[in-house]
Amino acid sequence: MNQNLLDIKKTKYRYLMDNIDLKGTAITYTIPVDKEPKEINGELNRKYPYVKISYKKLVKMIDKTAKALVALGVKKGDIVIICSSNTPETIYMDYALNKIGAVPSYIYPNITKEEIHYFINEVEAKYIFTIDEQNILKNVLSATENIKIEKIIVSSVLQSFPKWFKLIVKLPRTFNNEKIIMWDDLLKLNVEDIKENEYIANDLCCLMHTSGTTSVPKAVMQSNENINATSKNYCKDGLVWKKGDVYLQVLPLFVAFGNAVFHIMFSSNVDVVMIPEMNPKNFAGLVDKFKPNYVTATPSHWASLIGSKLFDNKSIDYLKVIGSGGDGFGAIQNRTEIFLKNHDCYLHINDGYGSTEVSAIAVSNSNSNYKNGSLGKPVGDVKVEIFEEDTFNRIDGAIGEIAITGDTVSLGYYNDKESTESVFIKHPDGKIWVHMGDLGKFDKDGFLYYEGRIKNVIARKSFKFAPKEIVDAIMLCPNVKQCIVFGKYDAEEGQVPSAHIVLKDNSNVQASVDEIVESVNANVQEFHRPVVYKIKDSIVTTRNNKININALKIEDIATIIDGVNDAEISLSADYDYDYDLKIYTDFAVDEQKAIDFIEQTSKNEKVLNGKIKYIFIQEKGKSYYRYEK
Repeated sequence: MNQNLLDIKKTKYRYLMDNIDLKGTAITYTIPVDKEPKEINGELNRKYPYVKISYKKLVKMIDKTAKALVALGVKKGDIVIICSSNTPETIYMDYALNKIGAVPSYIYPNITKEEIHYFINEVEAKYIFTIDEQNILKNVLSATENIKIEKIIVSSVLQSFPKWFKLIVKLPRTFNNEKIIMWDDLLKLNVEDIKENEYIANDLCCLMHTSGTTSVPKAVMQSNENINATSKNYCKDGLVWKKGDVYLQVLPLFVAFGNAVFHIMFSSNVDVVMIPEMNPKNFAGLVDKFKPNYVTATPSHWASLIGSKLFDNKSIDYLKVIGSGGDGFGAIQNRTEIFLKNHDCYLHINDGYGSTEVSAIAVSNSNSNYKNGSLGKPVGDVKVEIFEEDTFNRIDGAIGEIAITGDTVSLGYYNDKESTESVFIKHPDGKIWVHMGDLGKFDKDGFLYYEGRIKNVIARKSFKFAPKEIVDAIMLCPNVKQCIVFGKYDAEEGQVPSAHIVLKDNSNVQASVDEIVESVNANVQEFHRPVVYKIKDSIVTTRNNKININALKIEDIATIIDGVNDAEISLSADYDYDYDLKIYTDFAVDEQKAIDFIEQTSKNEKVLNGKIKYIFIQEKGKSYYRYEK
């Protein structure tokens, strides 16, 4: 093992520089195309045109970018917004900013101008790096109309491809805006020499935003020590990558987990196959084309792999480590592992657990240390304990709140002391513990099991219970594709379990409902059984594809109103934490009373951190399935 991988007393930039071999390939950058561009020869004449970037070129480009940024006026401590998809230029920016002591603040590229405006003001950014794709640049320009921004650096997903290729695939755009500086023009700027930023453990390295499933996304302050401790922990845990291995980067860099895994691979001389935006429909083709040794993907990606015919009569034994990120795997995990075994790959899906607050990765299964249904064991030097809620009392072998401490614990939320103090709590042992807001338990072998969010515990009369056992019973049914259970407001009992279920395509609905109810009755005690079973076409998610439970709770609240037959909710066009609520009725409902009831009840239930932006009343029934004991 390279001992440098265990040394975290370095900046993120220096950690990378000290661990790479300049002879290797750093990035294989590819862009799936629906139709092969005509008149393209050689390496680019394929469905997945790609370019290879060596570590030697990588170092050169990072240095060139760093000098250009200094010449532009970027200084140590400046916060630079990165609103971009996965591109090599995004990587150059990240490490160049760290080299000069400036701070990248990653935000989702597919957000609205209002959100961009909010995030710029949040961190008082003077510079923005973005791409000329879709509506991203348009929204950035709209968001910065009345904000003092020094420069908007604009690149493209095609920036690293040859000029002739860019002309064939897509003509480059020009802009008449004094705030904009194009990437090629940026690199023309230069200073003779720059001073490399020195290592200070608690210096701010980057800002990564939380998912925003329950409130406005918060900017989490991650230090150099946090970032490199994550890499060290994985290396100590035996997950050491070999030079020349191939890693398929599915996860976006603006998500903490995706960014952390990329840095780990990058610093280990692994060839990272990177794609701007990962659509599950391209996943199978990319695996077949590039034959990666390591992949971490979401359940939807693995589901698309199972359904692909590309692997008929083909071996995929080149896979060495398979990981999962995002929401829990559920039943798809077993189906994925069966698929893998049928194609000569005898691996488990290594599910794990963490958050942006603890630098993404805290607990994980591995090939050598695995238990089905668990989240795995703490990685490296990370410490994980179970505590009684709102106390410092540890719990052994029972369900309680998960808390994490160690070098990966971030510096807190940017410019938000109140939220920081409520989550990052100093214990009597003198350590800062992140209280995750999740329920879990350890088994006798030290494997961690997730039992649900504390906020989603169902309080029925004077009893509290987690909905996980209900979800598990429902997911036993072969026709169930997805399920979420939570507490629905009830005037007499406080809360009652409500199950929202998505069936597989072409399933017989009534037969499936009967099967679900039968499974629940057989596996769940009567008091814990759902009062409502709701069959849906889909379940609303946030932009990073996590289930939006707040939205579903508001939807259920709407169905309590007299005359309401059904309701459905979606994220508004403006914010992940605003909701468009559609109410379906059999007859006229007093609209204002409905609005007042929903808003007041939502606030009382503490599920409404944003707002209900619109309410639509429709005079048309929409059926759903209800079961009461």
